This record gives sequence, C-alpha cells and structure tokens, in this order.
Amino acid sequence: MRAIARTLFGKILLWSVSVQLVTVGTLLALATFYLPESQEAVDNAFSLYADTAVALYERFGNEALDKFLARSGDTTLLQLTLSATDPGTACGPRTPESASIVARGQTGSYCLTVHAKNGGLPESPESRRSRMQITVLLQLVSSAGLSYVIARYLSRPISDLRQAATRLAKGDLTARVGAKFAGRHDEAADLVREFDQMADRVAALIEVQRRLVGDVSHEIKSPLARLNMALGLARRDAEAHAPRQFQRMQREIDNVSQLVRELLTLASLDAGAAKTVSEPIDLGELIADLLANIAYEAPDRAADLRFRPPGDTITVCGDRALLGRAIENVLRNAVFYTAPQDAIEVTCAPDGNDRALITIRDQGPGVPDHALARLFDPFYRVDDARTRQTGGSGIGLAICRRAIEVHDGRVAAHNIAPHGLAIVMDLPRLAEHTDQTHISIQHHNRVG
Repeated sequence: MRAIARTLFGKILLWSVSVQLVTVGTLLALATFYLPESQEAVDNAFSLYADTAVALYERFGNEALDKFLARSGDTTLLQLTLSATDPGTACGPRTPESASIVARGQTGSYCLTVHAKNGGLPESPESRRSRMQITVLLQLVSSAGLSYVIARYLSRPISDLRQAATRLAKGDLTARVGAKFAGRHDEAADLVREFDQMADRVAALIEVQRRLVGDVSHEIKSPLARLNMALGLARRDAEAHAPRQFQRMQREIDNVSQLVRELLTLASLDAGAAKTVSEPIDLGELIADLLANIAYEAPDRAADLRFRPPGDTITVCGDRALLGRAIENVLRNAVFYTAPQDAIEVTCAPDGNDRALITIRDQGPGVPDHALARLFDPFYRVDDARTRQTGGSGIGLAICRRAIEVHDGRVAAHNIAPHGLAIVMDLPRLAEHTDQTHISIQHHNRVG
C-alpha cells in the first residue's frame, strides 16, 4: 500500500478521494447540526398552529374552526382535523399518512391530526437521517470510483513512459509508447510522442555505430591477412638481419588481429546475429576446464587459481563456447591484475532455486567507485596510460556482458576490501525436468 501511495497514480487517487471526503464530510456535518434545529422549528410551528385552532374553536365554535382548517388545508395540500381527547392521553402514533399533536385549551385537551391528501407526509427526522446516510455512502463509493478513473487516466502515460524508458536503458531499442495514446492530445501524450522520437533517433545512431564497427572490422581483416603473409615472407628472407624488429611487427599484427576478432564478436552480439547453439552446460565443469587451460599456459600462476566447485551439479542452458569466452575474459583479466602468489578465488553456487552465481575475486588494485558502472562499456578504460602499456583494448569485459545477457543473465562488479575486484555473473539455471529438446537461447539487442 505504501508503494502505491508513492506513485503518481496513488497520489492523484489519494488527493482526489481526500477532496471528495472533505466535501461530503462538510455536507454531512451541516446536515447533522442543522437538521434537528429545522425539525424543532417545524414542531414549534405545528404546536402554535394547533393552539391557534383550539383557541378559535373554543371562542367562535365549529364554523370558525372548519373555515380555518379548510383554508389551511387548501394552501398546504393537507387535511386537518381537531378532535377532543382526554387530558393526559396521547394522540395516535405518527404514520407515513398522518401525524398528530396534543393541544390544551381553556376547556379541555384536543388532538390536531394532519392527513396527507396525496401520498405520504414528510419523512420523520430518523427516516431522513437514514436516507441521508445511504446517500452519503453512495456518494463516497461513486467518488472513489470516479477518482480511480481520473487518476488512472492522468498517470497511465507517465507509467507507460517509465516502463519504456527502463526497457530502453537496458538496451531494448524497440521500446515505444506512442501507439497506445494516438487518440490523446494533451501534454502527457505529447511527452510520450517526443520520447518515441528520441528513441527512434537513439536507435538509428546506435545502429549506425554498430554497422560502422562491423564494416570497419571486416574491411581490416583482409589487409591484415595480406600483411601477415607478407611479414612471414619477409621474415623467411631477412629475419636474421633484424630479428627483434620482425618480432615486434609480428606482435603488433597479432594484437591488431585480436582486436579485429573482438570487434567482430562484439558487433555480432550487439546485432543479435551471433551463431549460438543451445545445450545444457555444467558450470562447474566449464569453469574447471577454463582454469586448467590458463594454468597450462601460465604454470607459474596455477597455484594462485583457487576454485571452490559447487556441491551439486549446476546446469545452465546456452552456448558453451560463448559462455566460456565470457568467463575466460574475466579470469584472464583477474590473472593479469593480480600479483604472483596472490590468490584468485572462483566460486560457483546456486542462488535460490532458479539462478546460479559465478563470482571471480582478484587481489588487484580494483577500480574507482565511479568507474564500476562503466567497466563493461566497450572501449572504456579506467586508466588510459596504464591500459595502453598493458595492451588492453577495453573490449573483453564488454564481450563478457553481451554474452551473459544473450544467456538472459546479468553481470556486475564491485570493489572488495582491502583491495581487489569481484565480478559476479548471474545466470538462470536449467530445471532438471526441462525437456532438453525444447531448449532455446533468448537473443536481445542490448546497448552498453
């Protein structure tokens, strides 16, 4: 209830209902205070009328009384009768058709009775009060319903706009709202249409960027291949004259080739065109294989890699090669920034019944807190000078995020005390009863 009250819909509804309650409450208070006074005035007038009728009867007789009662009945649409009664005896009870009052004269007591000529008499105070309470209740119900409709009408564009903005922020470039409010012409609808125009522009710019990265990467592949071939021929004939220079050229060509491959992979993942297979993957086994490969390539760091495998098998659905590349990029990054003899801890554990968490903790320098949110952006460098010295391209972690998102997962980073960085990958687990023939990967166009 508190969460609803914080929304624009809840605030509009609350204020609208409050205004209606104050209005109805004011009317009810006025009726409560003034109705008894009004009824008392009517009763006093009725008593005075009865005393007048008795005085006429006792002084001038029946003829004067009949004229008085007949004239009064013609003007009030009532039939009035005056009859003698014993002292101390009450008149008949009030009914919807008649009402009586006792009047005392000089010679005796009399009962003045009022009969309605057409229909019933005016309601009693109790009856009118009950009817008023029912009316107030109906008014409150109708006010609440009307307030809900108004609040929903006013807040719906903002609510839908917020949902679309959230989807766009997560990388869904198809998020639009305007079609739902095509028939509305107010400030909220104008805001929705302007949001759609902005989203169209952003999607177009990102598509151009993706296409540019992909096209440039493809165009560079062929010259690199020819350059690599020419370098190989040159090394065969003249490497003895300048071996260090040839090694440096080969290393730079290899770096550029690796960069091009990463750019092509990133562009393919961004466009949702990456060729993936769908199969059950044992996360514990996959991580163990990746750590074994790294230990084989760098045997001096094998003792630093500490893996705590899960107690039970944790299975996810996806592309083993793509998911392995995502995890491997994080592992190699941790190895690079962690000094020898410092541990790199890797854990894989279930998170509830339907998620799996892979956590990789290094003991490197960490990153500034303001850089954590952008750590997985393409080409983002925390320290440009240091990254150029280490040869990093700023694409490995971006590929990691894209690959995890392709598997409907999430990845995040946070610093750990006293120093180090922890990267957590959250993936959906594959239920044991899932039919393996119907496994599929969800593809999303996402933007970092």
